[in-house]
Amino acid sequence: MRKEQQSRPDLRVLKSLMVCATIAASLILHSPSLMAAEEATGATSTAPSACSINPSEKLKNLFTEVKQYLGIRYRFGGDTPSGFDCSGFVRFMFNKEFNVNLPRSSREMATIGTRIDRNELRPGDLVFFKNAEDRINHVGIFVGNDTFVHSSLSKGITRDTLNESYYSKRFATGVRILDIQGNRIPDDFNNLFDESNNGNSPS
Repeated sequence: MRKEQQSRPDLRVLKSLMVCATIAASLILHSPSLMAAEEATGATSTAPSACSINPSEKLKNLFTEVKQYLGIRYRFGGDTPSGFDCSGFVRFMFNKEFNVNLPRSSREMATIGTRIDRNELRPGDLVFFKNAEDRINHVGIFVGNDTFVHSSLSKGITRDTLNESYYSKRFATGVRILDIQGNRIPDDFNNLFDESNNGNSPS
C-alpha cells in the first residue's frame, strides 16, 4: 500500500512537468496567426519576434510570384487576385509563400513582428505609411533599393520608391515579420519589374 501511495504523487509531478513542457513549446512556437487570434478575442500578449525562415530561396519565390500580380486593380476589401487592397495583397502573399497568416488591416499588421527603422529595411520587410492624422493606413512589401510593392489606389499592384515625396513624407515604420538568413536582392531583381513609376500618386 505504501508503495502505491508514494507512486501517485510521483505520477502527478510527472504530469505537471509534461504540461509545463507543452506550454513552453507553445510559447517558443508562438506565431503571428496566434497573435491575430488573441487580438480578435481581446487577449493581451507581447508581440512575437520575427519568424525565422531559411533558406532565402522563399524570398526569391516571393519576388517571382509578385510579378504575375502587377497591374491587378485595387479593390477595397479585396484579398484575392480579382482585386486587392493594400493589406489584402500583403496578407495574400505572405500566406501563399510563407504560410504566415497576418492580421487583416495594416494597422494590426504594424503591431506584430519587430519594428525597424527605414535604414534597417531588408527585402521581405513590411513598410507602413500614415495619413494626415498620423494613423497607419497603408502597407507594402519592401523589395530592396528603397523600393516596395503594394496595392495602390490609382495603379493597383505596382512598385514605388520610398524616396518619392508622397511616400517619404508618410513613411511610418518598417516591421520585420520574416528573419531570413542572408536575405538579399535576387540577381535578376531588375528583370522582375519591367514597369517604371515616376509619379507621386496617393496609395
